[in-house]
Amino acid sequence: MHIRPLTRSDLPTVGTLAFEIFRRDELYQYLYPHHSQFPDDLRRHQLIRLRHRMAEVGSHGFVTVTDETDTDWTGKSEILAFAFFIRTGDDEGGRKWRGDSVGKKLERYLLSWEAFYEEKLLNRAASLPRLTAFRKSLQPAYHSLLDPRWHLGILAVSPQHQRRGIGSQLLHKLQDLATQEEVPITLEASVSGRGLYLKEGFRVVEQSVIVEGLDGIAMVWEPKMWRGREGEGLLEGCDGEAFVEV
Repeated sequence: MHIRPLTRSDLPTVGTLAFEIFRRDELYQYLYPHHSQFPDDLRRHQLIRLRHRMAEVGSHGFVTVTDETDTDWTGKSEILAFAFFIRTGDDEGGRKWRGDSVGKKLERYLLSWEAFYEEKLLNRAASLPRLTAFRKSLQPAYHSLLDPRWHLGILAVSPQHQRRGIGSQLLHKLQDLATQEEVPITLEASVSGRGLYLKEGFRVVEQSVIVEGLDGIAMVWEPKMWRGREGEGLLEGCDGEAFVEV
C-alpha cells in the first residue's frame, strides 16, 4: 500500500468511508442523534464538509490505497484511509502550502451557502441546538500561540483495516513534514484515536467537557528541536477548549 494525494474523483469513496467510520463516533452520535433514521442526510452533510476541506486554504488531503504488493489486493486499487493536513502561518513553508486561487475562493463561497441551506433546512440527522451550542464553545486559543504549524483536520481508517498500522503511516507522513519545516502539529482527538496519538508522541494540552460523559481533547506534537520547551510557558495561560470540526 502507499499514500498519495486525495483527488476530487476520490470524494464519493471517501464520503462513504467517512459515513461508516464516524456514525459510530460518540460525538457524532450526540450531534447527529437521528442519523439512523436519516442516514442519507448525514452522508450528504459529510460530503459537503469534505468538499469544503478540499477548497480550504492550506488544506491538503491524502489517501492510503492498496497496490499489487498487498496480500489482500483485489485487482484494483482501493482506498483504505484518508486524512487532511492543514498548514497555517506566513513562513516560507506556509506560503508554499497555502496557495489560493479564484476558483477556490468561488468554490468556498458557493459551499458556504450550500452548507447553510443544508444545515438549516435539509439535515434531519442533526440536532441544530446541540450543533449551535457546541460550535459556540469552540475557543482554540492555544492554536495562535503555536503558529506556524500543521493541524491534523481529520484522520480515518476503514473499520475493516484498522489495527494494521495504516493510521500511523498517515500520521508519520505529517510528522515528517512538520520535522522538515520545524513546526509543531496540533489536533483534536476522538475517543478512539487518543491511544494512537499518545503512542506517537503527542501530549494533551487542553481538555474540555462537551456534555456530561463526553469530553474533548486537544493535543500537540513537537519536532525534536522543539522538545525540552515544556514548562517554558508556550501554552501557559491558555484556557481555550478543545476544538473538533463537525
